[in-house]
Amino acid sequence: MDALTPAEITAKAEEVGYKKATGKFSHTLVSGILAGMYIAFGAVFSITSISGLAGTVPFGIIKFIAGLAFSLGLILVMIAGAELFTGNALLVIARLNKRISGLQMIKNLILIWISNFIGALIVIGLVYVGGWYLFGNGVIGETAMNIGLHKLDYGFMQAVSLGILCNILVCLGVWLAWSGKSTGDKVLGIIFPIIAFVAGGFEHSVANMFYLPFAYLLKISGFAVANVDMSHLTLKYIFVNNLLPVTIGNIIGGAVFVGMAYWWLYGKK
Repeated sequence: MDALTPAEITAKAEEVGYKKATGKFSHTLVSGILAGMYIAFGAVFSITSISGLAGTVPFGIIKFIAGLAFSLGLILVMIAGAELFTGNALLVIARLNKRISGLQMIKNLILIWISNFIGALIVIGLVYVGGWYLFGNGVIGETAMNIGLHKLDYGFMQAVSLGILCNILVCLGVWLAWSGKSTGDKVLGIIFPIIAFVAGGFEHSVANMFYLPFAYLLKISGFAVANVDMSHLTLKYIFVNNLLPVTIGNIIGGAVFVGMAYWWLYGKK
């Protein structure tokens, strides 16, 4: 595998960041919507792959399968081409070398966060209308509900920490994909960091834009899971207890521990 060097990847990250931050609004919006859909597809694949395995397969194996399936999302983002909020934390490299302004970076991150959410909601609507959650006699819906509820159990700082850990790995997946020169190189570079973050139970804000609203939709539509307390599955909990702290953590993880670190090592001018 003839890969780019760390210095070459850093230079590429700067150029990619410049192009993203200076792109047309409409292009950025559509690209963000697509990325939100792709990550949601990864979540759908992941949920489907592990549904019905609890109690029959060891916990670690289930998490490995979930991560392997979820890696579809970032593979689609990186190979097909789309803008993902977590990956765009690496725009900090272009900012540090003064290729873009702080305002341009912030505007891009806000637009991509919103457009990723729109993309996730589109997939939620489609799989709900399609009755996907009822497949397997409802085991998929039960799995989706349990995943969503578990994500609301964390304290604020715990969610921030899990968000930091997640986006270190996600941005390293992006980094490794940029290093590759063939599709196979890029896919191989993505898979293992994504498996690691899912298996580790770390928190990804864009993935949670699918998991949490979908679980909430199941709740308000009357889908019930035996012996499960859904009282804390509210919009307030979704945004305040998860999406806010996880988003903060994702920014820190990607921008500081990957973007700033590699800028200091290889891109500082």
